[in-house]
Amino acid sequence: MNATNRVLMSHQPIGSIASLNASLTIVVFDARTATDWVPTKPAATKAQFTGHPAEVMRGLSKGEEVCAVDVGASGGFAFELEGTSGRLEAYRLADGTLALVAPPRAWWIDPAHHGDHIDEVDALFAESLSTGVDDATEAGALELSSGKLAAVYLWMKKVGAARDLAATVPSGGALEFGDGYGDGTSGLIVDLGPGSYQLRRGELAAPWDADQSLVTMYLVREN
Repeated sequence: MNATNRVLMSHQPIGSIASLNASLTIVVFDARTATDWVPTKPAATKAQFTGHPAEVMRGLSKGEEVCAVDVGASGGFAFELEGTSGRLEAYRLADGTLALVAPPRAWWIDPAHHGDHIDEVDALFAESLSTGVDDATEAGALELSSGKLAAVYLWMKKVGAARDLAATVPSGGALEFGDGYGDGTSGLIVDLGPGSYQLRRGELAAPWDADQSLVTMYLVREN
C-alpha cells in the first residue's frame, strides 16, 4: 500500500454539509451560543435580508476570504470554501485538527467532473489530510468554551437547535443535523474539546485543471 492510500484509508469523513445550490457559505462558532444566531425572515427578498445572514454577506462582500461574526460570547467566522459543488466533508486528522474539505471526493471522481484523474484526486486529498495544514494560511482564532463546534450553512433555518443537540454529542463525536430543507445535512456539530483554535485556509490546485482547486479550512488547536 502506497503513502497516498495509507492516508486515505486512515481518514474517513466524520460528517458533511450541503447547500441548496453550488455556493456553500459556512459559519463556525461555539455550539452553546447557537440560540444567539438571528436568522433572516423566511420570505425575505435579497433587499430584505436581516440578522446574521445579512451580517455575513456584508462581511464577505468586502473581498475577505473569512469574516468575523458576532454570535454570542464566543463569536464566530464565516467563509466560502468554493462555489462549485455546494458540499463539503469533515475529517478529523491524526492530531485532532478538524479539516473541512470541498469539493468532496465523490464530486471529484464523478465521470462528469474529474473521474479520469482518480489517482491525482487521491493524491490531492492525501496532501490535504496530511501535510496541507503546514502550508495553510492563518485566517483567525476561535474560542470554544464548550468544546463543541457548530458548523452551519448560512441559510440554515434552525441553527438554534445546535445548542441542545450539542449536549448529545459524545466526547470525540460528531453529529449531522438539518432543518427539513435540502438533503438534511445543513449543519454539523463536532466535539473538539475546550480551547482556542486557529483557523487556517489551504488551497491545492489540480495539476490537470488550473481552474479547479481542493480547498480546506483547518481548525487547529493552539497549545
